[in-house]
Amino acid sequence: MTLTRTHLFGFVGLVALAFVLYWAKAEAQAVREKVLVLQEEVDTERRAVRTLEAELTWVERPDRLEAAATRRLGLVPMTADRMATVDEIDQIAPLRALTSAPADPNAIASTDPVPKPSEPAADKPKSAAPKPASVATVVAR
Repeated sequence: MTLTRTHLFGFVGLVALAFVLYWAKAEAQAVREKVLVLQEEVDTERRAVRTLEAELTWVERPDRLEAAATRRLGLVPMTADRMATVDEIDQIAPLRALTSAPADPNAIASTDPVPKPSEPAADKPKSAAPKPASVATVVAR
């Protein structure tokens, strides 16, 4: 039996086709394993998210927050008898009109201006904003 060119090309083509088929199968298996690893990671992350959501739900429980605020901060729930009227608030912290002029025009002239330093202090840093005045909070009980 003699081999012709056609038989030789057919045999080489068949071997090449078998090699390509084996390579494609190996690549598909590698991709399948990678997909399984990624799916496992996704499942792990979903479990972690569910755990964190459950912990957040527990931390944000109103009864737990109320107990912690009472125990650590001394806060108590607001009741209707603790609400103040506008008149009571005005007695505690009276409002000042910003645009009203003083009753005595000489009052402005009698106030001393802010004293200026006699010599400039080059080595002292200038403050960007004045210090805020202390604020006292009044809560009626």
